[in-house]
Amino acid sequence: MRTLLRIALIAVSGFFFLHAATRSDVNTIEAAENIRYLSQKIARDYLYLYSRPERSELRQTLHEMIRELKQNFVTIASSTQDSDTKDLLKYLEYNTQEMENLLTAHVTKSQANEMLDYSEVLLEAAESIAREHSYPFSPEEKMLMNIKRYEYLIERLGKFYMASHLGVLSPTNKKKMAASTKALSQGLQTIRKYRYPDALEKQKADLDLFWEADQHFLSRSDKMFVPNIVVITNDHFERILGRFALHHSKQQ
Repeated sequence: MRTLLRIALIAVSGFFFLHAATRSDVNTIEAAENIRYLSQKIARDYLYLYSRPERSELRQTLHEMIRELKQNFVTIASSTQDSDTKDLLKYLEYNTQEMENLLTAHVTKSQANEMLDYSEVLLEAAESIAREHSYPFSPEEKMLMNIKRYEYLIERLGKFYMASHLGVLSPTNKKKMAASTKALSQGLQTIRKYRYPDALEKQKADLDLFWEADQHFLSRSDKMFVPNIVVITNDHFERILGRFALHHSKQQ
């Protein structure tokens, strides 16, 4: 779905120009969105590895996502001359290297806490960079960006779910988990209210089904730990979101 965002943003470059946005802004926003998403997915899968150390293939996946993170840093560095953004990138590069170092050792509770902290740093920086390069979105662009936000939120909730059961979720992060659940519940109303083609209208029921299942498991993280189910459910949820995103990318 991150590729869809790039296609949609580039396709309306004429619109961006009228609103004082540049191709550099487009590239930077796309990369910032990727960083936001990956920051949460890396942490989720790292904590999943903590609970399921026998899943050795997860380490390879995590290394691949770290490499993808670094590629997005390069994209931003080559797309902007903004000094604040450049300074943030230096800090992000350092934090990402620390995240990568965690992948070389056995996962401990202390390291799990560190990964949670690094993921929040990446998220905060990505959102700051995106704000610096923002522009007025068209209605279809706004829907696409909303769906990108829902994709990141489901990964964020998965991260907090893993952390909650493993005893590495701070009171502050518990509040963030509740806020993310509320934000996603409210945000999905934008999809429910939008009139899609008939085939996609039917997909709304599936979206609600998987979100209902997610909420059931997320609300019971301290009593019932089913990480495999949560990962599979979240991944299905994201795939359905991708179908709605594809529709909006084609409407640009």
